[in-house]
Formats: sequence, C-alpha cells, structure tokens
Amino acid sequence: MTRERPLLALLLAYLIVGSLFAALTPAWQVPDEPAHYNYARQIVRQRRCCPVIEPGDWNQAYLDQLKAARFAPELLDELDTIQYEDHQPPLYYQIVSFVYSWFGGSLVAMRLLSVLMGAGVVLCAYALAKALLPDRPGVALGTAAFVAFLPQHVAMMSGVNNDSLTELLIGLTLLTVVRFLLGHIEQNRWLALWLLPVSLLGLTAMLVGDRVPAAVGAAVLALIAIGGLTPSLIRTNDWQIWLLGMLVGLIFATKSTGYFLGALVPLAIILRYPGVAVAVRRLDGLYLWMLGRKLLFFFIPALTLGGLWWLRNLNAYGFPDFLGLRMHDLVVADQLRTADLIAQIGSGAYLNEFLLTTFRSFWGQFGWMALPLQGWMYSLLLVLTVVAVAGLVIDRAMAHRPYTNARYAYRRRVAWLMLWLTMGFTLLAYLFYNTEFVQFQGRYLYPALIPIGLLMALGVDAWRRWMLPGAAWAQWLPLAVFGLLGVLDIYLILRVIRPLLLP
Repeated sequence: MTRERPLLALLLAYLIVGSLFAALTPAWQVPDEPAHYNYARQIVRQRRCCPVIEPGDWNQAYLDQLKAARFAPELLDELDTIQYEDHQPPLYYQIVSFVYSWFGGSLVAMRLLSVLMGAGVVLCAYALAKALLPDRPGVALGTAAFVAFLPQHVAMMSGVNNDSLTELLIGLTLLTVVRFLLGHIEQNRWLALWLLPVSLLGLTAMLVGDRVPAAVGAAVLALIAIGGLTPSLIRTNDWQIWLLGMLVGLIFATKSTGYFLGALVPLAIILRYPGVAVAVRRLDGLYLWMLGRKLLFFFIPALTLGGLWWLRNLNAYGFPDFLGLRMHDLVVADQLRTADLIAQIGSGAYLNEFLLTTFRSFWGQFGWMALPLQGWMYSLLLVLTVVAVAGLVIDRAMAHRPYTNARYAYRRRVAWLMLWLTMGFTLLAYLFYNTEFVQFQGRYLYPALIPIGLLMALGVDAWRRWMLPGAAWAQWLPLAVFGLLGVLDIYLILRVIRPLLLP
C-alpha cells in the first residue's frame, strides 16, 4: 500500500481538479455539450434505446448566436433542438441517462460521472506504463499525471460527452493488450474479475431501466458467460483474447474514434504468436488453424456487439450507412469545409493555422475554441514539449541493459509497436477528418493520449537518468513536472475559464 500512496494522492488531486471543472465551468461551455446532453435526454423522455439524426438537428445560425452570447439564459428556449450527435453509438448515453433520471437532468451530476470515468483513464495510464517499465516507477506516475492534468483533457473529462467512456475503454484495451503480449496473465485476470461485476450490474440496470432491448441484453450476457465459463478458453488463457473482443465490441458501441483497435488488436494477436510467414510457406495447417481460432475468439464478441449497433443503423439510414456518418454529413452540410477555407486563405496560411491551432487546442483552448491560453503559457508548454522530445533522443542514445530473454524482448517490442500504431492511427484519423471539415481541435488526438503521455514522461525522466543517475529522489521528477499542470488547472478554472465564459 505504501508504494501506491503517490498514485492514490494523484487520483485524489485529479478528482478535486476535475470536480472543480465540472462544477465551475459555465453551462454548455464544453464543445458539443448541448448535443450530447440532449442525446441522453431523448433516451429518458422517449424511453427508447437511441435517437436518429435527421434534418433540423443542426442549426449553425442558432449555435453561432449561442456561442457569441456565451449561452445566455434568455436564448436557451430552443436548446433542446441541438441534436446533431444523434448518430453516435449509444453506450455512453445509456449510462449517463441514469444520472439524468436520478438527478433531474442536472448537468453538473452528469459531468461528475465523466470525471469518474476520467479517473479510470488515469489508472489505465499508470498501469500500462508500470507494465512496460516496471523498473521506472517515476515514469508511470508521470504518465498518469500528464493524462490527469493536461488542461484541455481535464476540461473534456469534466463535460458531458462520450470521450470519457471512449478513452476509458481504449485505455483498458491497450492495458490488456500490453499485459497479454508481456505474459502478465494474473494482472489481466484481476482486471477481468473487477470488470465482471461492473458489467453484470450495468447490464442488469440497463435491462430493468429499458435502456437496451431484451435481445441485446441476452446477447451480451451470453458473450460474458462464454468468455468466463468455456473450459478451453480458461485452460489456454484465451479468455484474454475473448476479453479483448468484448472491450473492442464496447468501443464499437461507444464512438468511432476507437474503431482502429478493431485492426490493431488482431495484429497484436498475430504478432504474439510469431511464425505466420513460415507457416504459410510450409503450409502448416495446424499452426494456421490455431492462430485462426484465436482470432475467432476476438472477432466473435467484437463483431457481435458492434454488429447489433450497425444493423440498427442500416435499418435507420439504409445501406451502406452503417455508422450514420453519411446522414450526419447531410445534416451538417453548412459546416465549414476544408476546400472552402483553403480557397479563401490559401494552402500556406491553412497549414500554418492547422498546426498552430492543433498545438494550442491540444494543451488548452476552452469553451468552443473561443478561449485560448495566454501566449506565454503556450511558449512554456512548447519548451516543455521540446525538452521531452529531446529527452526521448537522450533516452534512446543511452546504453541499456539488453534483455537476456529473447522472447520477452520480442514481446516488449511488439507492445511498443502497438502504442506507436495507436498514435499513428489516431493521427491519420485526425488528418482524414480535416480533409473534409475544418476541425483544428487537438482533443481529437486524445484516443492516443496514454501513449503520448508515456513518451512525455519518458522524455522528462531521461534527463534525470542522464544528469542525476544516483539520486533516488529524482525518480519523481516526471510526477513533479506534470503535477504542476494541476496547479495551472486550478488557476485556469478559477481565474480564466469561469469568469471569462460566464454570460
């Protein structure tokens, strides 16, 4: 317990900061919050699983009026017509709709649920870094502190939006993948034992509260039973693969920004059992059958959970719009397009604006992108970023003791590959989205925030290992550096965000 005290203190600090943001951020001053809120409201009032996005759910002129007036109360008569997130998968909204019902639609209560989910993201960041670098506890705490106190991330985790649950599921999936690759079976077993009662309680509540159809509940219960009771899965420890399929299936039912894990996890499974190329050349049917069965253990739960949602969308929007994105694009047709902006300002100015705004909004640009930090703050954050990147070069250049176990060294390399691919897929998705719509929002990179935080903590820790190799106290340098962001957060919510965004 003594070794975990810094983590517990960090979690407590995060909950305090997140709660301050949830309580003090003026109503609706988190991006897209009215639309996310109205999704949950529709579930409660219409007593059906999921709404349908349709023309009229997006009103650019009204949104611009609200934002210009900082959501003044006298303009909120039509707030419930803002429903352009109705195409989103339903899981987050089904969960938060209970809070809506229990607390009379309290925005703050719904925000606090997101804060709790954000605490889970912080825990996943710590556990993943600890699994990869067990001999560098300061890096694990530094990673958790970066995820916990990054100002814009705190703002998003304390708002009503499905990012909080999405990031939690992504964090759980990455943590399970890394432990699966490294052979940490017992740690994954404990995680599964924690998730089991939470899943069963949540499923029971949704069935009793009419949040999901009985057929969907039965399918989910069957998947849980198969994963936990099938002797062959238990004997071979392939229940870990089944668990990964369940987690990715839940991501499919939460938000499309995590869909890349539907490709990344199967790749991890294949690389976990090397020899595919040799087996193909030698026509080793036994090996390929074994690998195929393991992939099947992933795809059955993942595609079952995702397929339930996709079939519903095909019925609602028609083929091939299984994600509802085509209908979404039609509804928000007057949103600013990338081609139009380039035509107005030119490609050079566009690229400069893209890079500058992405960097700023990654660290902190509050409200609906209307409230950036002060220039000197961005300068300090840029210096911190450069220092961390330089530290990564130092960390790479420093001599490391090679792992004597070649198999473990290989699996560790594969685990790092999964984290790099997470960042790569997230960046590609961000770039692709911006090829059509102008969305220079660094928060869209947060599906990869845990790997990003790990690299930032590694970079800071490298300076400690280089300049203070014998100082035991210095191992907490990453925690101290990124813990200062928590102090900045308190200053921002009390002296900047609340006073400058109130109507």
